[in-house]
Amino acid sequence: MRKVVISSPVATQSGYGHHAREIIKQFIDKKDKEWEINLLSMPWGNTPFTYPIPSDWKRRMIPLPLQTKPDIWVQITVPNEFQAVGEYNIGVTAGTEGTVCNPDWIDKINQMQLIIVPSKFTKQTFEDTAKQHNKMITTNIQVVSEYFDDKIYNNKNVTTTVAGLSDISETNAFLVCGHWLQGSVGEDRKNISGALHCFFNTFKGKKNQPALVIKTSGATYSVTDRFGIQNKIDQIREMFSAEKHKLPSVYLIHGDLTNAEMNALYNHKKIKAMISFTKAEGFGRPLLEFSTTGKPIVAPHYSGQADFLKKEFICALPGNMTDIHPSAANDFLLKEAKWFTPDYGYASKMLVDVLKNYKNWSELGKRQRYFVNSNFTETVITKRYDEILDIIDRGTDSIPEHVELKLPKLKLPNLDKKEEKFPKLKLPKLEKT
Repeated sequence: MRKVVISSPVATQSGYGHHAREIIKQFIDKKDKEWEINLLSMPWGNTPFTYPIPSDWKRRMIPLPLQTKPDIWVQITVPNEFQAVGEYNIGVTAGTEGTVCNPDWIDKINQMQLIIVPSKFTKQTFEDTAKQHNKMITTNIQVVSEYFDDKIYNNKNVTTTVAGLSDISETNAFLVCGHWLQGSVGEDRKNISGALHCFFNTFKGKKNQPALVIKTSGATYSVTDRFGIQNKIDQIREMFSAEKHKLPSVYLIHGDLTNAEMNALYNHKKIKAMISFTKAEGFGRPLLEFSTTGKPIVAPHYSGQADFLKKEFICALPGNMTDIHPSAANDFLLKEAKWFTPDYGYASKMLVDVLKNYKNWSELGKRQRYFVNSNFTETVITKRYDEILDIIDRGTDSIPEHVELKLPKLKLPNLDKKEEKFPKLKLPKLEKT
């Protein structure tokens, strides 16, 4: 059997954790009889290790350091951490959300035999970086989309409730979903702050104000993190304190929700649409999951989500490519890279229009739902994994397989049996001299 080790943040509540669990499930489902699949559970920033791992997966967990060199090494992380540990090495990554990445990443990518990315945007970022720095990508890069579980994410199977939603007194509410990351107002990558500011500015002083529900957190789900998020909301609210206009309500949902609870949140009757002002996404899972509701989506048609959001079925926000702000820049988001900033004036008009002409936007939302149900379920994407596993099989043909040594059973006497009798040794009689 092939010795396979998958290193990933499998137990974390993170985008990489979700992606890792999809890949692990596909590999186990399709190759468990041919491969001995072991798992390494790695951290992802400060995100909590709270995802419920199946018992079978727990039995596959192994510690570091590795005792033997694996035939196939799968590493699900950012490219700067890639290492060619096995005979055949696979890197899985969403890359960076900027237009270019660190050029050293290209060298790391070329150490692997296969790279799997979740979107065309990520692949394009690597190709643009290589071209800009006169480097050549020698590794096979394959785009394999993430998917949603249609047994959980649908508008017909809402089996639970979410604490706090019953407190919403307004009839209509928009939903914003994503981590609130570093960056000044309008410059955090998910642009939660920009969406909140635009929402306040759009509906201040209006009659029948809608509410905004923000499902977010920072790095953790701690009480301290919740206070920090609430403080950020208050700071943006205070930007309008000099005005006499009444501001619309904001409801914060902070913490760890199950998939069933997320589906219940998306499908709650008061949630009318999802809005996302994101600067860029390697994939954008919440937007895919929300598509299953058939409700309107207001978002840029740019970066990872452009693979599964049909431009004609959403309220696509125009905007411009802008420099990554110093307050958001780090080793992964380079200051020399760019990302997307939406046209806030246009977005403001669209928030009003979605509610005013909700029937028309809902019809588009239903078409968007049909599109993802036809193209991004596990049933559909699993066919793409068949192709990937065929690539891996062909790439490992020349690697000798581990063969278990089977020795013949030896028939040994049972020395524990008292009734076992052994023949007596007959000695010759000796004559006395």
